[in-house]
Amino acid sequence: MARLRIYLVSALLCCCVALGQGDAVTTQKTVTVTVPASSAAPATSPASTEPPATTTEPSTTQAPTTTTAAPTTTTAAPTTTTPAPTTTPAPTTTPAPVPPKPEPTPAPKPTPVPAPEQGTWSYKEGNITCIVVQFAAQLNVTYYTTEGNSTSLAHALLNVPKDAAVVAGACQGDQQWLQISWPNTTWANNMTLQFRRNATTHQYALRYLNVTLTPDQHFVNASSNASIALWHAADEWWTPLSSSYKCLPPSQLNMSETAGAVATLSLSHLQEEAFRDNAGTGFSAARECGSGDVPDAVPIAVGCALGGLVVVVLIAYLVSRRRSAARGYLSM
Repeated sequence: MARLRIYLVSALLCCCVALGQGDAVTTQKTVTVTVPASSAAPATSPASTEPPATTTEPSTTQAPTTTTAAPTTTTAAPTTTTPAPTTTPAPTTTPAPVPPKPEPTPAPKPTPVPAPEQGTWSYKEGNITCIVVQFAAQLNVTYYTTEGNSTSLAHALLNVPKDAAVVAGACQGDQQWLQISWPNTTWANNMTLQFRRNATTHQYALRYLNVTLTPDQHFVNASSNASIALWHAADEWWTPLSSSYKCLPPSQLNMSETAGAVATLSLSHLQEEAFRDNAGTGFSAARECGSGDVPDAVPIAVGCALGGLVVVVLIAYLVSRRRSAARGYLSM
């Protein structure tokens, strides 16, 4: 009996332990305890009249089978939301800008030549200032240029500076002349004006004009570096003696060519006088350009005609008055 109790107590303890570990035990096995038969031989009682005692073997009580259902533990798997990777769009490839083609550098334009300024020059010999000239002059020279194997024409504009110096002259005879000069970057340029006198008509005129130029920076790519000689040989602007010639608008003189060049000389604000007989530099009474070369007899003839016409008209008037007076006496 003692062992049976021990077994029952052990079984109960095991059940308690199993209940305490309900999470780990799913189904409790049934434990069957078998009690062994006593090994002691039954005692031999002497013959007795009493009926023999009957020993009833206690029945074996099986331990109740306790089935503890393991609790269903449902652990929800965590929802792992992995965001879809953001696809970065490929960057737009901007084509590299095409560098602009360098434009050809234009040839520098020539600096415009300003309008010429008026200068005054005179030549004096002894106490007599025989020549006085005043003008603003500009030369337009056409010359040949050479670039590589080609030859072409070009133009150069040059002004005669107002401070050009008088370097030579002459006052004797019927030929008087004056020369002025101005420097350039290489040498010097010269202009000579020559006047002649007509003793018969008592007039003078510009007889000859010469210009000598040394090519400088104005003559770009000139085919020759030789001096350029230009001249105008013709009688210009006949003027009575003791008077001056004056012309404010530009006067063009064509210059003949030499050394492969030809030019035009423009003279504006012009006034000149030659064959003077006084020491001053002031001009005598001027004959304006455009008036023409009118002979002195023409204005005299016109004046006489006008005077005769006035006399005729006056005589006719007096005659008519006298006739009117005579008629009045007759009527009375």
